[in-house]
Amino acid sequence: MQTDTKIRYDISVVIPVRDEEKNIPELSERLAMTMKRMELTYEVIFVTDINTDRTLDVLRECHAHDDRFKVIKLSGRTGQHIAVVAGLDACQGDSVVLMDGDLQDFPEDIPKLHSRMLEGFDVVYGIKEKKNDSMIRNIFSKSFVRVMNRLSDYRVEHSTNMFRIISRRTVEQLNRFRENEQSLTGLISLIGFPTDKVLVTSGERTAGETKYSFFSQVNFAISFLLSFSTKPLRMISILGFIVSALSFLYLGVVVIQVLVAGTAVMGWPTLVVLMTFLGGIQLLALGVIGEYISRIFIESKKRPIYIVEEKIGITK
Repeated sequence: MQTDTKIRYDISVVIPVRDEEKNIPELSERLAMTMKRMELTYEVIFVTDINTDRTLDVLRECHAHDDRFKVIKLSGRTGQHIAVVAGLDACQGDSVVLMDGDLQDFPEDIPKLHSRMLEGFDVVYGIKEKKNDSMIRNIFSKSFVRVMNRLSDYRVEHSTNMFRIISRRTVEQLNRFRENEQSLTGLISLIGFPTDKVLVTSGERTAGETKYSFFSQVNFAISFLLSFSTKPLRMISILGFIVSALSFLYLGVVVIQVLVAGTAVMGWPTLVVLMTFLGGIQLLALGVIGEYISRIFIESKKRPIYIVEEKIGITK
């Protein structure tokens, strides 16, 4: 059998997984059946890091059964997007499917994505028929999208997720970005190659628990905003100007009260409120600036964004 460095596949499927031992067997079987119907050469690359179940053992069993199923084991908790980057570095398909491993993305929808790509698109992403998350998570997701579309330089579609297919030249461009806090959806928008969308099935998790808590979503939202927009800094400047203008206006009111009406200057409560308000604004401004500076500090170290502990079926 030839080594991976000499093989070019029609499609690579990159799947980040963590604690998905119960979902992987069904996912692998459905992927194999889908690819068989498409009659294309393929490879499936699972990327995992630290698990609390038998995920890695199950992945080894998948590879032993079919060597087109390959595994990359990372040494630390890198997060979903960095795990996908590791898969993109290793994959060798002419097109690459990105999907989750919790069965909420249907392998049976891959032909639909691939067919649309053949019409001349470099990126085709799946729009879910509906969101299966809780009402609170859905509300937060919609609010996040609205805020991002207001503040970011790149438009975000609601109901989009990682499930998409991208061309080889898109992969090559993505591999040029070596940021420590990556948002692949944002970077793909930044690249700007021809993009389209298709309606895909909304699956439901049947085993395991979601790895995205509410706080993880909030952290991702903040990271996305700071990575793709400088508008928060501008907003702080505008807010500072407004507060300064209001303070001068209030000073004029006080002067008029003293000189014209002879009213004594009152207002310990007003003074306390103004001090706490301005103190809060200053802390907020320092926090936003600190977030940007911390990202500069981290990126300046040029540390590797991931470390591979083990490769199974991959020689690249």
